[in-house]
Amino acid sequence: RRGSTSPASTTTRPNPVAPTAYNSMLLLSLPLFPSGFVLLSGGAPRSSLAPPRTGAALSMRDDQATRDDAPGQSFDNDMSGWKPPGGGGGGGHGLGGDASKFTTTDSPDFLPEEGSEEAKLASGISYTDGMMGSQADPNRKKSTGPELAGALDSDPDIYVPEVEEVVADSSLFVLPDASWKLSKMEVSQTDEDLEFSCSATEGGAMKVDVKPVCMTFEDYYCGFTSDSHPAFSVSPDAGKMERRNGPPTTVTVTCNPKGASGALVGYLCFILPEERDFSTFYKVTCNSR
Repeated sequence: RRGSTSPASTTTRPNPVAPTAYNSMLLLSLPLFPSGFVLLSGGAPRSSLAPPRTGAALSMRDDQATRDDAPGQSFDNDMSGWKPPGGGGGGGHGLGGDASKFTTTDSPDFLPEEGSEEAKLASGISYTDGMMGSQADPNRKKSTGPELAGALDSDPDIYVPEVEEVVADSSLFVLPDASWKLSKMEVSQTDEDLEFSCSATEGGAMKVDVKPVCMTFEDYYCGFTSDSHPAFSVSPDAGKMERRNGPPTTVTVTCNPKGASGALVGYLCFILPEERDFSTFYKVTCNSR
C-alpha cells in the first residue's frame, strides 16, 4: 500500500560510489580491449562498428584510407620515360631524317644485319667447314721440319723376330701308365684307338684331329714310340695349338708298308711340353693288303 513501510516493499538503491569504482576498473583494463571498441560514458564497452544491415553498402572508417589514392605509385617501374644512353632508339625522323643513324639497343639472337662486318664473317663460314679436320684443307701449310723427314717412309731393315722353333724331345714318346680313360670308358694307356687300311705297295694316310684343352696357345710336338712299326710317320711333327674351344689341330699319319702286309700297329704320342698332363696318346692300326 502507498505509504506502507513494510520490509517486503523496501527497495535498495544503488550506492553512488559504485559506478566510480567500476569506471576505475574499466580504465585499468583498457589495453585488454581490441581495436574497434570504445569506452562510452555509461561504463560498458561497445563496438564502434555499426551492426550489418541487409542491403546496406560497404563502407570503411575515415581513418582507413585505401591504397588507390597512394601518392607516387608506379605500374611500369618508372620506365615510361626511359631513353637509351647515347640518344639511341626512336625512328629516322628523330635523327634528322637520316634513318641510317638508327642503332639497335638490344642483343639480337638472329642473323647479323646485311652489309655489316658480322655478316661478312658469318658468310665465310659454312656448316661443313671443319668436318674433315685440318688435314683435309688443301691450303694448309705442310710441315717441312727435319724432324718429320722420312718419318713415314718404309724401312726395309725393320727387325722381325723369328718364330721360336719347337724342338721335339723323342725321349717323351713313351706311353704313360694305364689309367681310366673317359673317352674309351675303360682302363687303358691310350686315349683313342684308330684304324685304317692301305695297299702294301702304295701305302696310305689318315688325318687325326686333336682338340685343344688349354686356356692358352700351347706348343706341341708328336711322334711314334720306339716299339711302333717303322712304316708310320706323322706331319707336321711340331707346331702351336689353339686355345680351348678353338679349332682342332690336324696332323696326318702316313703308313708306308714297303711290301709288308697284315696289321701294322703304331703308338702316336701328341706331347704338350709345357702342359704334359694334357698330352694325348693314340693307338694306330693299319691293315696292309
